[in-house]
Amino acid sequence: MVDVTTHRRNLTIGVLSPVVGGFYFGKVLAGIARGLRAGGHRVVAVQTYPADLDRDEFPDQPPHRPIVGLDAMDGVIVVTSAVEHDVLRTLDRSGRPLVVISETVDALGAPLVTPDNAGGVRAAVEHLLQHGHQRIGFLGNPRQHDLAERHAAYEAALRSHGIEPRPEWVYRTRDNQEAAGAAAARTALDEGLDTTATIAGTDRNAVGFLRALTDAGLVLPRDQALIGFDHSDGGARARPRLSSVDPHHDRVGELAAELLLARIHGDRVGPGQHLAEATLVCRESCGCVDGTRTDLLVDGVPRIAGAGEGDSAAARLGAVARAVLDDAVVLRARPRPGPSGAAGAGESAVGGWVRAVVGMMTDAATDATTPTSHSYRALADRTAVLRPVPEALEQLVPAVRALEAELLGGLRRRGPAGPLGVAVGGVARGRPQERSRALGDVTTEILVALSKGCTHGLLVRSGYLERAMVDQYELDLELMHADSASLRHLEWLPRGQAGPAAIALWVPPGGGAAGGVLEVAGVRGSAAGQRLVGHRYAPAEFPPRALLSANALSFVIPVAFDVSDWGYLVIGGPVDTRATSAREKYNHWAAMLAVALDQEHHLAALRAQRTELEESARRERRLAEEISASEERYALASVAAYDATWDWDVATGTVYFSPSWRAMLGLPDDDVKTADPDEWLDRVHPEDLQAVQVALAAQLGGAGGSLDLEHRLRSADGRYLRVACRAVTVSDGAGCPTRMVGVMTDRSDERREAALRGVFLPDPSRP
Repeated sequence: MVDVTTHRRNLTIGVLSPVVGGFYFGKVLAGIARGLRAGGHRVVAVQTYPADLDRDEFPDQPPHRPIVGLDAMDGVIVVTSAVEHDVLRTLDRSGRPLVVISETVDALGAPLVTPDNAGGVRAAVEHLLQHGHQRIGFLGNPRQHDLAERHAAYEAALRSHGIEPRPEWVYRTRDNQEAAGAAAARTALDEGLDTTATIAGTDRNAVGFLRALTDAGLVLPRDQALIGFDHSDGGARARPRLSSVDPHHDRVGELAAELLLARIHGDRVGPGQHLAEATLVCRESCGCVDGTRTDLLVDGVPRIAGAGEGDSAAARLGAVARAVLDDAVVLRARPRPGPSGAAGAGESAVGGWVRAVVGMMTDAATDATTPTSHSYRALADRTAVLRPVPEALEQLVPAVRALEAELLGGLRRRGPAGPLGVAVGGVARGRPQERSRALGDVTTEILVALSKGCTHGLLVRSGYLERAMVDQYELDLELMHADSASLRHLEWLPRGQAGPAAIALWVPPGGGAAGGVLEVAGVRGSAAGQRLVGHRYAPAEFPPRALLSANALSFVIPVAFDVSDWGYLVIGGPVDTRATSAREKYNHWAAMLAVALDQEHHLAALRAQRTELEESARRERRLAEEISASEERYALASVAAYDATWDWDVATGTVYFSPSWRAMLGLPDDDVKTADPDEWLDRVHPEDLQAVQVALAAQLGGAGGSLDLEHRLRSADGRYLRVACRAVTVSDGAGCPTRMVGVMTDRSDERREAALRGVFLPDPSRP
């Protein structure tokens, strides 16, 4: 159990996540980091899935991998299906503070943090009902926890309005990708598409569904209204633009970090579900064709724009701003501003932004005061810092224009309205025409500043993507040409990588985690980490603190591809929250590094094999030379003594019997160069056969020495000749017999005398 005094020092918090980037996992990590690093705590994001997964299609069960770094973690946050349920229960029982995000496990004592799935879906269903739809479908993969919860909320919402959901209204997908949504749409069209509206469990499914329906000639939302879930950038780029429930994944992560810190500090935070607020963003795909509208949801209950703040345009501007600007500066644990938006210790960054805009416009309407150019630049910068959603500008412009119209109307009354609808005391200074002109000028400059602030993120994103493409190209080329030393010394990393980096490889190499330890093979960007090169760690002890980034998230990603598992890559840097998939750059680096290590390993094996083959070829040449010399010697001996030669190739099981051998037995010389050994053994006298077989077996078994025996051999006319057989055995470099070469001599005196006369005496018939 972690001691309650841990709040006096910086903590190391581990986040176990299937992957560590993308609009879902990336935003969750960003929220966790925001909630923890404000207190100076280190965040280590450990990717538990290999880097070579096909897009986001995770297996049904998490891969069986050791959890690295557990011994150094003061607390752990587990995101969705990062680890097996048994591992999760073991973590829960260990006493180490634990928080789980969007993964339900029985008998778990840790708190569970989820987005308000039920409230978001319920609001979406009710919104479609307001548009007049009754036959509302659901699209998604209900095997995942969040999707199952959203599907259950969809059915409950319909039943609460007296509508019984039908099985044919559920369009099941195999995963959360666009292709799966498109496939479900085609199936639905083939079966008649009985719905007039659909709620998708994820935006990516919804985008694929939308495109397939459009390709089939349907017009959305006329033929099928559609609402997604995730509020991804991809949905904002679709045509028509996708209405969606924004679950604020970063706020889910932020809430998880808040609960974990509370548990570490000794507060009683028991099991149970903790919900993060959600927002329904209505665009054209649901039927809101007049513009984008946003309702804030808390536990599924709409907070109506302007409620409790009067009906002023300033109040409506504040409500819109809170919906489309990310209040990233203020932690959830701090007090929120009151409904009136009054300034104070609890004022949020968005509240300050609203006060600045309203104040500029009110000052212009009151006494024709115009801000400096520096003030407009500061407003643009403040807008950019608040990370506007893609449709922020189109929602802010009407709200600012409405405030302008209200202030202009106030010029004709006793006094203009002050900030947030509060009347300004005193007498307005300046003629109404001057104040009206000043208000118009200020409003125009404010809209220009908001345009700059809202587009700044898109320009930065475009530059980031261009830089990332260049980095990936250069990195891939570097890895293709890297040798073993440069791979391990991280010389292939992009020049723009400012954060620390390290690689640790399994010992033995490439063997994975089974009984292995991790050895730090290379470190870059950390003087303290350089001293750890060559040090070995058990998986639970890696990475050591010296390899972690003090100023950014530290990512620990498996260097694994296909069946290979080399170790881990540790990278310090920012998290990518805008990618439409989980294939962010660090994941790509780890996958390509695994491929490069595989290639280097295979090349090393090929080099060793080439050396072995060259040595084997040299042995074969020496053997061939020896055999050639032996054949020449035996041929000469055969000619000199009229002995019959034979050559047995042990590998092929064939024997070459010379013409003299065949002539000795009275066999025709029919150009048959090789034969089966039985050509010889079948002619051995039955009483001599066993002795011949034993002698041959001894030679082939490596007995050494030469073969020397006599036996009887049947000739073609049925007579048995007594022959002497002598042979030598030739072996390869490993000592295995490869050939047996020998001669046979006929011991029959009359045969031998006739042979000698035929070879050495002149033929009297010749002149």
